[in-house]
Amino acid sequence: MAGRVAVTVYVKTECKLCVPLMETVERVRQDVEFDLTKVDITGDRDLLQRYGQEVPVVLINGRKAFKGTLTEAALRKKLEKSGSVPAATGPQVEALEDLRGPRPTPPAPVALGLVALVLVGFGYFAQEGLESARFGTGRLAEKLLRVERRAELPKTMRLPGMDGQEINLDAYRGKVVFVNFWATWCPPCIEEMPSMRNLHGKLKDDPRFVMIAVSADDSWAPVKEFFQKEPPTFRVALDASGNLARQYGTEKFPETYVIVDGKIVGYIIGPRNWETWYAEAYLKALMEEGPLG
Repeated sequence: MAGRVAVTVYVKTECKLCVPLMETVERVRQDVEFDLTKVDITGDRDLLQRYGQEVPVVLINGRKAFKGTLTEAALRKKLEKSGSVPAATGPQVEALEDLRGPRPTPPAPVALGLVALVLVGFGYFAQEGLESARFGTGRLAEKLLRVERRAELPKTMRLPGMDGQEINLDAYRGKVVFVNFWATWCPPCIEEMPSMRNLHGKLKDDPRFVMIAVSADDSWAPVKEFFQKEPPTFRVALDASGNLARQYGTEKFPETYVIVDGKIVGYIIGPRNWETWYAEAYLKALMEEGPLG
């Protein structure tokens, strides 16, 4: 039997269609098996920007299936195509048992062998299911974060670090490297920086992750002033000439590049709220699985 279908419903405050849609989903759930998650996107800027004009939005296994309204029949049809099954009730199970009649009892050694086979099979498929779920979460997180996939070698990076030590990208091969181009004169960069700090705070103890903030300021003076009250826990580099940013093709600050195993795998234009669950999930998926297929 296929794994349970995951249904996610995005709602927001003062949404007139959200309540009746949730009631429809709950009615269907009474006799169809699926996992249901309700997400209020009111406080999530990225999700609000993406789905705010469409809510309520229903995702089935991470794919958008409905927006605005839906009928029970339409939802049942989609769930059936996705592999969900009707929930069994007690009387139905008993009736089936009666039709089968008494079951023959296998000899003890055969029974033990069957039990062992079932346990081995369950363990295998459980592990496969966990791996698939983790991989699927990474791809969903990538989509929510609006990552543009890349498959190219990064430019050579040898820049002075704010701590006095040179930052050489080659030293971080085998790690997931988060490279953010920013500047103190860039308002969106300044707005993004606190969430970058929080993201690094969650991942800084993982040796597989490195964050580098590359400043396009003309000198260290404004950068050091910016970080004076709250020194960064991540690496900060200075690209005073702007030469490296131009080589990467940076057109609008901030821009973020994600590098895995010495290759750029993700490109993000503009600011993001790095405190969201999917920002952390995307990077963790890369650390666990490598580039997402």
